[in-house]
Amino acid sequence: MLTEHGSAVAPRGGSGFDADPFSVIPEQTIVYDNGDELPGIWLTEAVYDEGSRYLGRTYLSPYAPEGDFHGEDALWYGGGYYDEAMALRDPSQAAERQRLFQAVELLYRHGAGQGNAVAQMNLGYVYYYDRAAGAYWEGGSCFSGLDGPMPLKERAFCCFLQASDAGLAEASYKLGDCHKNGVGCEPDDGEAFRCYRLAMDQDGHGATYLSGSIALRLADCCEEGRGCGHDFARALEYCRLAETYLDAAVNRGSWYYKKALRGARDGILCCEQEIALGESACGPCAPRPLTAREAGR
Repeated sequence: MLTEHGSAVAPRGGSGFDADPFSVIPEQTIVYDNGDELPGIWLTEAVYDEGSRYLGRTYLSPYAPEGDFHGEDALWYGGGYYDEAMALRDPSQAAERQRLFQAVELLYRHGAGQGNAVAQMNLGYVYYYDRAAGAYWEGGSCFSGLDGPMPLKERAFCCFLQASDAGLAEASYKLGDCHKNGVGCEPDDGEAFRCYRLAMDQDGHGATYLSGSIALRLADCCEEGRGCGHDFARALEYCRLAETYLDAAVNRGSWYYKKALRGARDGILCCEQEIALGESACGPCAPRPLTAREAGR
């Protein structure tokens, strides 16, 4: 890693709380082994009054990659900005939301450049959902090709692929979604099924929402014959596993997964009906009982 340092003085505005979350430091150029060439960036934080009313932002210090072990600081601040940006839903906050996500992208790229697989995966989410609404940093060869900057969907695919290769179950699960939906690649149900199976093998069952989501994807594959043969018995097992994990996630406050939980329960009813009608399994999915690891035991 080559780092060129320049002096960095925090920009000055009209008040103490008008810091721009995407204040780059062009004179501090960092070139990583993956080909990414990134500027420095000022770290900022939100300021609130005693009544929790938002007052603005203030500058903290420049991000210092040379002192950031394995990109952990970049991941930490990037994750904090991501959560802040996702909470800004009013149209009047669109500009600040975009600036925050621009900072998120830059910080995650710093982390990925230092080999942080989680930062690499999270960067994939930024591109997959176009969080910064088209405003991304263009520099280095990391996301460039012969025809210029790489399209966002292809960037997302590359990020999930690299994080999957590093052993992250969530990245393998999202890579499966890319293959299923043709995001950054051609649609391929076989590859999607393979990625979902890989995700289950990699999953340590430490996050119930993730374990449930993976099981639900596999249930859909077996029920619909996506990348494998129709196997309603196996799909039923996966639906029940998904229900167990997603119910735990929702009960712990992850309300976002209530829809997925309903999907798992609907899948259980559907598969039970198909099995009652005499349909069980046909094709390469059948029959293999869930392993203890897949069942979370």
